[in-house]
Amino acid sequence: MRLSVVLLFVALLCLGGGGGRVAASTDFNFPAVFNFGDSNSDTGGRVAAGFESILPPYGSTFFGGPAGRFCDGRLILDFLMEALDMPLLNAYLDSLGTPSFRTGVNFAQAGCSITPAKPTSVSPFSFGLQVKQFFAFKDKVTKLLSKGDLYGRYIPLENYFSEGLYMFDIGQNDLAGEFYSKTEDQVIASIPTILLEFETGLKKLYDQGARKFWIHNTGPLGCLPQNIALFGKDPSQLDELQCVAKHNRAAKLFNLQLHALCTKLRGEFAGASITYVDIHTIKYNLIANYSRFGFEHATQACCGYGGPPLNYDGRVPCGQTVSLNGKSVTANGCSDTTEFVNWDGIHYTEAANFHITSHILTGKYSDPPFVEKMPFVIKPRF
Repeated sequence: MRLSVVLLFVALLCLGGGGGRVAASTDFNFPAVFNFGDSNSDTGGRVAAGFESILPPYGSTFFGGPAGRFCDGRLILDFLMEALDMPLLNAYLDSLGTPSFRTGVNFAQAGCSITPAKPTSVSPFSFGLQVKQFFAFKDKVTKLLSKGDLYGRYIPLENYFSEGLYMFDIGQNDLAGEFYSKTEDQVIASIPTILLEFETGLKKLYDQGARKFWIHNTGPLGCLPQNIALFGKDPSQLDELQCVAKHNRAAKLFNLQLHALCTKLRGEFAGASITYVDIHTIKYNLIANYSRFGFEHATQACCGYGGPPLNYDGRVPCGQTVSLNGKSVTANGCSDTTEFVNWDGIHYTEAANFHITSHILTGKYSDPPFVEKMPFVIKPRF
């Protein structure tokens, strides 16, 4: 996608309404952002924890090299922070380079699920553990603030915890991971349990003073090259976009129930604002109409091995060289990342993330929609 146009968008945020209560609204002006999630918004947590190293060409598009993100550049979270005119969030576990947590902190970790981790989980971290990390962070900040101004420029002020924005992008791994051992019906049956765990975490944050919630739903899992390669060998299992139908059906049902949960909590969280963001529709529309938006490949990985149509082989991760059938092979990056929606078979490219964020900021994909009062400008820097 040739992004030479300055895109634009939208609005002060009206986060609230519903449930018979007076709608809580707020300007899109937050002193801090606290993010919870998985690899879609991990800015270095998994790497800082020592679970995995990220090699080039990760990060090459924007950061000049690996930057803790499972992307060639910036994530949706990064673009949203830029739209807020705020620094990019540092990972909670990243203590190198004198990180500043003044304007927030990121607890997201790649591989995380909403439900508690199992012995076979990609990550031992879960949403519940991220919430515990937040409380530990808040407690430490409170103690440091009591000692005076020595640490003031590195940590949030006390009121930032009640006035800050709490962002969530998690749940993809709960669904995708279940398909390895369960039927579609079993995966769908697990959704209420997953969301009950999510609701428990949200209530804990609310009880500790969180009031502004920004919640992304999950994307079309069946359109990820990884899932197409593993579950799409039978053409009858694919939908009209050549994506795995059962994964996409589960994602839609998860999102319907997540949306209902957000509506319910608006009626229970007095004085709170909850914005539900329909990431799924934006991503699905992008994949369905990729050429219209300037992309050339919708479900082919930019960084991978195997060539078209997917360029994905789970035995050869992006940026790595392995021995395959007695031959040394490498999963290299493509020459122009802006032509690809997908980066490494699982995650989106910076160009796709920019496109998605631009649509988020129109306000058309959120419930409640944004109140148009003041434009945000996202300037592409590829």
